Amino acid sequence: MAGLPRIKGLVRRLFLGNIFLLNGGIIENMGNSTANMLCGSIGYIAPEYGFGSSTSTKGDVYSFGVLVLEMVTRKWPTDDMFVEGLNLHRYVKGQYHRQIENVVDSSLLRSLRDQSLEVKKMWEVAIGQLTELGILCTQESASTRPTMLDCADDLDQLKRYLSGDTAATLATSLGISSSTFSDD
Repeated sequence: MAGLPRIKGLVRRLFLGNIFLLNGGIIENMGNSTANMLCGSIGYIAPEYGFGSSTSTKGDVYSFGVLVLEMVTRKWPTDDMFVEGLNLHRYVKGQYHRQIENVVDSSLLRSLRDQSLEVKKMWEVAIGQLTELGILCTQESASTRPTMLDCADDLDQLKRYLSGDTAATLATSLGISSSTFSDD
């Protein structure tokens, strides 16, 4: 998504079971009647859109972060457990520094049981980095979210690390390792 040009009238719908971009000109043809419409899928729409903010790439970052958290936790942002102010971001963030294994998809953890210590460590690092990236991307304040280019850079570094590139550093452009999460 980081490499996509900004296209007026692009409706972004991003979620694990259905990743696609739609731009058929429908929104442009509707004129101003869509100016105050909230478009997107529940659970993936950035919180600021509910308060009338204009669409921005930071909203895309939020949706991407939800997708990342879904992949790590195997939970949907619309699961029944998310009530009374609890959402996927708060659920993961609340457990991250205490017991991350409680939020990580159990099948991911099971798949590591029979692996060598070195492979286990690499995947634990990867799961931790992805979790942190998801938390950063889904912060309530758009101004504290990274850019998609930062996310892509960090994912590239993680990919290089997992492929054995010893020069790859996980001291990311986002400062993920320093746990710079806002208190939302």
